[in-house]
Amino acid sequence: MPDNPPSLNRYVLADELYALLKKRILSHEMSAGDKINIDKLARDLGVSNIPIREALSRLSSEGLVSVVPFKGMFVAAMNAKDIDEIFEIRLSLETLALRKAAARIPKDRLRRILAETTAPQDEADAGQESATRMFKMNEGLHGTILAYADNENLQRMVVSLIERIYRYLNLLNFTIALADEREEHVRILNALLADETDEAAVALERHLQYAHQRLRDSFS
Repeated sequence: MPDNPPSLNRYVLADELYALLKKRILSHEMSAGDKINIDKLARDLGVSNIPIREALSRLSSEGLVSVVPFKGMFVAAMNAKDIDEIFEIRLSLETLALRKAAARIPKDRLRRILAETTAPQDEADAGQESATRMFKMNEGLHGTILAYADNENLQRMVVSLIERIYRYLNLLNFTIALADEREEHVRILNALLADETDEAAVALERHLQYAHQRLRDSFS
């Protein structure tokens, strides 16, 4: 959906507003800590307050909007404690997802992801930013694990946590440790290919712990 407010029709659904406002928060067009003026948003977008509130309520459930009694709604703050909490939950949920998915993921798919992860960068990819390449790697491995865990609620929860991490990456002058990310992914993939689920789970835990520390160090 286009970001340009005039293109929205007055009967736009709450899920369309949700997608628009979420994009603005993740890209920092709506900055952390900003108070959300619902009346102004409704006027700017040409809709009533009701679908705006529904969209914001959904974003609040995902940790992107904070509701302060008697004060209103605010774009959720960003801090080191939030990073710690996100990764603490993510580690538990993704380890569960891996154990559920390990026997279900086709070996051909794992081999394809491994080949893409270890392939030398060609000229077509040379101009890509490290962040873009990392996001693609994450979608390949983490996305596959979630897809084959066969639990839609678990998948939604983890995706929401990952999106909150990307919010930090979009804000920070963050140097992507692409070589480290690649090596950590390869360990997980090789363990899955060898049907060593426990080893894969340990490798995933270490990967998330390292990713946590890298992000926290950049935010400090």
